[in-house]
Amino acid sequence: MRDEIGYTQATAFSSPVEEYVFGKSHSLKILLSLSLLMTFDFADRMIIAGLLPIIKEEWRITDTEAGLLSSVLYLGMVIFVFPASLLIDRWSRLKMASLTGVFWSLSSAAGAWTKSFSELVVTRAFVGIGEAGYAPAAYVWISAAFPGRRRQLALGIFSTGQPIGMAVGVALGGYVGKMLGWHQALGLMAAPGLLIAILIYRGRDYQNLPVVADSADPLRQSVLHRFGWDSVRAIARSPSLIFAFLAGAMGTLQCTPVFYFLPMFLHRVHGVPAATATYMTSGIMMMVIVSVPLGGWIMDRWSDTMPRAKLVFAWIASAIGTVLFGLAFGAARGCTTQYALIVIATFIIATASTATLSMSQELAPIGARALSGSCFVLVLHLLGSAPGPYFTGLLSDHYGLTTAFLIMCLVSGALALITLLLAWWYYPSVSRAEAARGVSRGWARVCD
Repeated sequence: MRDEIGYTQATAFSSPVEEYVFGKSHSLKILLSLSLLMTFDFADRMIIAGLLPIIKEEWRITDTEAGLLSSVLYLGMVIFVFPASLLIDRWSRLKMASLTGVFWSLSSAAGAWTKSFSELVVTRAFVGIGEAGYAPAAYVWISAAFPGRRRQLALGIFSTGQPIGMAVGVALGGYVGKMLGWHQALGLMAAPGLLIAILIYRGRDYQNLPVVADSADPLRQSVLHRFGWDSVRAIARSPSLIFAFLAGAMGTLQCTPVFYFLPMFLHRVHGVPAATATYMTSGIMMMVIVSVPLGGWIMDRWSDTMPRAKLVFAWIASAIGTVLFGLAFGAARGCTTQYALIVIATFIIATASTATLSMSQELAPIGARALSGSCFVLVLHLLGSAPGPYFTGLLSDHYGLTTAFLIMCLVSGALALITLLLAWWYYPSVSRAEAARGVSRGWARVCD
């Protein structure tokens, strides 16, 4: 048996291509646990979408206020993401994922006892603060534990927890909210995430390299100064990495408002019963379970012969998805036609969702990967998840929900295409990409 103490940061990232650092069985077990944690994370995030019709009727809130319930959660994540990244690389990835999972689950459950809109807003902000820590921790652990030929597929499997959780949150939120009330729905949904978070705590992790401040080797000093200015500069000096962050944010800005407001849209515009609208929204999200790992597998295979293939694939998927969203909200009128176009657009865009995520790890130095993952989460939510629902609600209050969807999807889609093209243009050559990864083989020799 290999234990945690025997593995350092260098060992984790310098393993032969075919090796699972902690063994295949344990790696798959932790991957499953992290994926379940991701599932209940997004269930806690999206349960409000399924409960919006009930909350709006009870408290008479506007669409802008409804969007704020989602936006404030992501603002909470933005506030805590950098402190979380410090704890991740200075302490433990899995323990950090576990404790933050406990925190957000308890915060979500606290929403069941709120008596006013402002109190509910506060609890949703605390849910976001708790959710800031586990995603960068999971990205780094998975990237280290799985061999390069399986890394993007593993990240894709982890990412499927997002659509599953969104589907579960919206569907169960609408059902339980209708049967028992929205307060009870918030309390019940928090329990599974709490259990999974506790189980992850004792998973095997690797040790971090010690910080060496007076190294004569600039590359070693850059890698070992995990959260010094060297790490920040290493990320800032990679234009492709910066544009990958922005592209991921624009994709999030495009899709998050659609998922969040779709139950309300189907109910308000097409007269679909509220419960049925939540099930229809969940159906779209469940489709993504297939598309995300499928796209990851395709990009893994294609990247063997063309390093920038993931960005070409992502650009094509984003272009097709944007056109389909434009048709859905700008040309189609019937419920069936609009719903079909939204389903197809979501499926296609989701196939490329791990492209920018994988770049946040492969183009960052070893000691800056948690920081890079945190920067990815920060940009994703600051420019995508947080403003998306709020501005969509604001546009909806003035122009209607259909027009709000059309504007948000076309503008964010165009920005996603531009940033993906720039990420492709600045993507480093193979040799430079290897250097950006931290020249892991050299590190193995240095640590020996």
